[in-house]
Amino acid sequence: MIYIVLTVFTSVILLIAFKLFEKYQINTFAAILINYLVACVTGTIVLNVSISLSELFEYKWIWICLPLGALFILIFYLISLTAQKISVSVASMANKLSFVMPVIYSIVMLNDPLNTLKFTSVVLALIAVYLATKSASGSNAGGSTFYLLPVLVFIGSGLIDVSLNLAKAHYLTNSQEEALFTVCTFFTAFCIGLIIVIFQFIRNWANARASYLKIRNLIGGIALGIPNFFSIFFIFKSLSTSQFKSSQIFPVLNLSNVVLATICGYLMFNEKISRTNFVGILLAVASIILILL
Repeated sequence: MIYIVLTVFTSVILLIAFKLFEKYQINTFAAILINYLVACVTGTIVLNVSISLSELFEYKWIWICLPLGALFILIFYLISLTAQKISVSVASMANKLSFVMPVIYSIVMLNDPLNTLKFTSVVLALIAVYLATKSASGSNAGGSTFYLLPVLVFIGSGLIDVSLNLAKAHYLTNSQEEALFTVCTFFTAFCIGLIIVIFQFIRNWANARASYLKIRNLIGGIALGIPNFFSIFFIFKSLSTSQFKSSQIFPVLNLSNVVLATICGYLMFNEKISRTNFVGILLAVASIILILL
């Protein structure tokens, strides 16, 4: 249970950091790029990973972590835009509502049982997340200008969760492979981001230099990279050590994230919580309880 709690806290820290990037005029993509290098280095040190390139491509999971790295940096950037342009709570909602996809995967592919209680909890969770992030005006926060951001975050985050679940269930046989998988995925994300940045420098050196080469971007990337590594690390620990099935763990992680992110948005950034939002939070708590039964 402790790893589930730690996963939730580190995930919410990431959303708060994205919101602060806007306040302190940190280039979000530059910070995300540095973040993945920091996460990779942190993982190598913490997990004591020894990487041999000659052996790396012998692992079957390498073909999952390569496209997953591309998803990591793309969805991370879209989450940051959603948090900045709409709200922390909506970013969390779009990111964490995606638990539906790994739950369906766990039931269909991993033969996790689907009973009335679990089905009820999932339906309740969908209603809870919608209510918890509904604006006081009666429409979802942010209006229609950025409506595609939450949709893209939802789809991408669901694919990431399914990929992590797939890798854990079928390919990662021990903690050493989990460590290698995590570090390689972060490094892939960094390489893809670096290619994008190099292209921007080639295209317009002056603008890219003014935008990227700032000390505040480095500080932001370091502040983001450490909790980002641990958010993935704790997910694997939750799947490995928890008494609950993956079809229970992902909803609990994601619903808890939505509740905490909504509360933090209210306390730290004056994002309003209406009566409807509060009802949604209570329903999310009820859903968590049902999932764990």
